[in-house]
Formats: sequence, C-alpha cells, structure tokens
Amino acid sequence: MSVNLIKVNTLQEIKKNKVIAVIRAETPDKALEFAEGCIKGGLKLIEVTFSFLRAERVIAELSKTDDVIVGAGTVLDADMAVSALDSGASFLVSPHTDQDIIDVAMSKQVPTIQGALTSSEIVNAWKLGVDMVKVFPVSAVGGPAYIKAIKEAIPFAEIMTTGGVNYDNFLDYIKAGASAVGLSSAFLGADRKIKLETVIENTKKIVQKLSTLQEG
Repeated sequence: MSVNLIKVNTLQEIKKNKVIAVIRAETPDKALEFAEGCIKGGLKLIEVTFSFLRAERVIAELSKTDDVIVGAGTVLDADMAVSALDSGASFLVSPHTDQDIIDVAMSKQVPTIQGALTSSEIVNAWKLGVDMVKVFPVSAVGGPAYIKAIKEAIPFAEIMTTGGVNYDNFLDYIKAGASAVGLSSAFLGADRKIKLETVIENTKKIVQKLSTLQEG
C-alpha cells in the first residue's frame, strides 16, 4: 500500500468512525488507562494530546494496537509534529493553523487537522493544505448552529468540533455537518477522574448512541 493511500484511508476512517477520544492525563500511565478504556468500549480513533510529559511514549504504545488509529493532539510546532510521527502517530491535530506543521504532514503524507474558526480562517487553512479544520471551543461560538451555517457557506470544509462537545450533544454536531467530533470528559465520571471501568461503560454508551445515527 502506498503512503498516499494510507493517508486517504486514515481520513476515510476518521470520517467513517466520527468520534475521536481525546486523551488528556497527568501521567503516561493514566493516559494509557484512559485510552485502553476507550478502545475496550469500542472506539477506534484515539488522539493523544501533547499536554503531559512523555506523551510520545503513549503514542508509541497505542500505535501497536490492532485496528486502532492513533493521532497526536495539541501539536504546536514542526518539532512536535516530527516527534509525534516518529512515535507512530497517524494524524496530527493542532489548536491553530501552522504552515510548518502542514509542511511536515505533507512530507510524511499524513492527515493534519488544524484550528480555524471564522470563514476566512477555514478557507485559508484549506488553501494551505489542511485536511480538516478543528473548530474550538465550538460551544462558545454557537454550537451546532454555527457548524450548520459554516457548512452551508463552505460545504467543502471538513470540520472536527471540540470544546463543549459531550454525550448529550455530539450527534447534533454530526447532524449539523461535522465530519468528526472530539470527546474527552464525556468518557469520565462526575469526579472527572480516569477510572478504567467508568471509561469503558461511558464509551459503550457513546458508541451505542452513534450507532443510532448510522442506522438511521
């Protein structure tokens, strides 16, 4: 399989599976436990954020898991992008649009999802070669109604939504036109602590709810 086809397939899997588990934790071990719960609960897309030390170790470990696509999140510059890809990341997610990161992703032929908010920013990111834009924090700028309006004006834009996306509303974002949604605290309990069984249980509920959309 060519590298370019791998990129295409990764994008297709993201758009097919739709829900990305965004892994944030204080330590690599807790991040691995978080991701394990999401995978056991039935999710295939995992984004490990560069918000804790040794996130590369988590990416490297998870990338060995069969039938799971692991990406890196909070990628802020080209060096972080290279480190993530060297660790086994299959896609890159950033809170902003950065030409250097795009160049790295293009050279390695992996998808990049970069932050953009306004119509001008979204079109500019698309022109620079971004595969998908990340609208964050989406709940603060109008929620599903904002995504619906953007898609009506820019129908070719592939959008991932994060920030305020939860169990109760994630389907609304998909119905509004989002290609993917990023969930994080939705997998945790009320105490926001990472507990394997709780993550598995909540993930199963999310997967079940997603299946109702796909069945429809």
